[in-house]
Amino acid sequence: MEQPAHPETEPLLGRVRVARGLTQSALAKQAGISQALLSKAESGLAELDPDRAKSVASALEVPESALTVPVSALSASIVFHRKRATMPVSKANQVRAILDLAQLQVAAILADRRPPLKIERTPLPENGYTTPEDIAKSLRKQLEPGTGPIRSVVAALEDAGVPIVVRDLESAQIDAIFSWPADAHPLVVLSDRAPTDRQRFTLAHELGHAVMHQVPSENQEAEADRFASEFLMPARGIREDLTSVSIPSLARLKPIWRVSMAALLRRARDLGQITESRYKSLSIEMSAAGYRKNEPVSISSETPGLIGAVLRDRLNAGETIDSLAADAHMTPEEFRTTYGGTLA
Repeated sequence: MEQPAHPETEPLLGRVRVARGLTQSALAKQAGISQALLSKAESGLAELDPDRAKSVASALEVPESALTVPVSALSASIVFHRKRATMPVSKANQVRAILDLAQLQVAAILADRRPPLKIERTPLPENGYTTPEDIAKSLRKQLEPGTGPIRSVVAALEDAGVPIVVRDLESAQIDAIFSWPADAHPLVVLSDRAPTDRQRFTLAHELGHAVMHQVPSENQEAEADRFASEFLMPARGIREDLTSVSIPSLARLKPIWRVSMAALLRRARDLGQITESRYKSLSIEMSAAGYRKNEPVSISSETPGLIGAVLRDRLNAGETIDSLAADAHMTPEEFRTTYGGTLA
């Protein structure tokens, strides 16, 4: 969980550079300007003259308007994502910058067509009377009636007014980012690299954070996992399926519940359907078979549709790719590359 830090006078230039994976020295060299001037421009302490602004924008492959958008135009938010401890700080910063640009773009694309938000924050109380499982059960009733498998976590979130965009997050160490500004709707950036079963659990995990946690806590990761497990595999619905757990049964249940075999095995243990020793034995068996890194049985992907539907509506109403790109502070070429696939 990361707290926002958006200086009021800082232009978006630095965020664009970081999102592109460039250092100041690399961008300065490509644009033919001094690093000192670029540093001042990123801090809002100097303005680039028209020729230098054109060179920098060309190097970044963005319209010049993207360089001067104030960072204050972004809604400050707490960001939720799961990342490995080995992830370099530079990559984490790049992922955050990608999120910032996506937030600006999605706000411009949805504009007044943004659907109503159907989820709300439910902070987890310290007294323990309300559990992560309780909150997950309540939210499931709103988003997916019943206790069976959720057909699509992506569709459920979008139906609830949470837009989702897919990006190359430049790292296999982050599957999804959930951002929920205090004064705006949530946004999810989904990695295009993760398998569907991992994406689904990560989305549920980050949803749990966004709903339950407003400040960091020692147990927040375990609480988000408990939320995700109940959200995806509700006890009332899955308990009977976990009465006789084996590697073949986990493989059979995986495409039904659309979660990993490892998650199903863990759920069986947490619900008391298998003993701790049986859990450890099956875990060792899965590891020996290579299933920790590459499980058998694939799960069909979940594709966001909200952004594409809004774009089609706007294009059918007479707007053009060029005008939509300008609103989003993107070049028409980048806009087509980034959002053209959603129009299919």
